Amino acid sequence: MQQPPRRGPNAGTNFLIAALLGIPGIINLVGGIMRSGLGEIICGLAALGYALLLVRDGLSIRKTGRPAMPQSRMLLTGFGFLSVYMVGLYLKHAG
Repeated sequence: MQQPPRRGPNAGTNFLIAALLGIPGIINLVGGIMRSGLGEIICGLAALGYALLLVRDGLSIRKTGRPAMPQSRMLLTGFGFLSVYMVGLYLKHAG
């Protein structure tokens, strides 16, 4: 019987997504600090926080071949950061 192909997190993909989140996160954070926008600061921190978590996970995959945390926990953490980001987005566009 053939084994199905191994599906798992990829370090390169984690780094790519981290860059795609981190660059706008830095832009939001700097823009929020310069314009005193609480919503932008929250959006930037949420995006940067998740980007750093993905980098940590990617480094762990490169070093040990295994992610730093289980996929279910990573998914819940991602939804937590997304929730914080949505609160920041609401504050950013409410005022």
